[in-house]
Amino acid sequence: MISLTEEQARGVIAPWYSLFNISGRGDVRAIQEQILTEDYQSCSGYLAGECWGRETSIKVVSNFANTIPDMKFEIKEVLVAGDRVVVRGEVTGTPAGELFGVPHSGKSFRIMAVDIQTIRDGKIAKTFHMENWLSAIGQLRAK
Repeated sequence: MISLTEEQARGVIAPWYSLFNISGRGDVRAIQEQILTEDYQSCSGYLAGECWGRETSIKVVSNFANTIPDMKFEIKEVLVAGDRVVVRGEVTGTPAGELFGVPHSGKSFRIMAVDIQTIRDGKIAKTFHMENWLSAIGQLRAK
């Protein structure tokens, strides 16, 4: 296991989080292929379908430009433990249409996200992530 400094960790993860800032991101496929290992895994839980590989990640992240065209991810805090990087962030955006069954209303949301990134050979090998989409649904449904 390697031990990263916070500066090294931020250097590795910065391109990843730039992909969630829709207005300024580049080529999603090219960036992900550059910063994620070939066997990359993204996991939001333990059930079937809650972990996926790099190809699915490319599709999921690419789709945010359609579903939440003004999406922004702001890193609020970074903690480093060996080869793990914990990121607490804030996600904001305004859905372009229905989101998680909530009809389009023009409303925006602001939620917390927490990720645990595993770094291997200077790339992200695994991401455990949790976004508070339930809060987004509540904000979008609010009168």
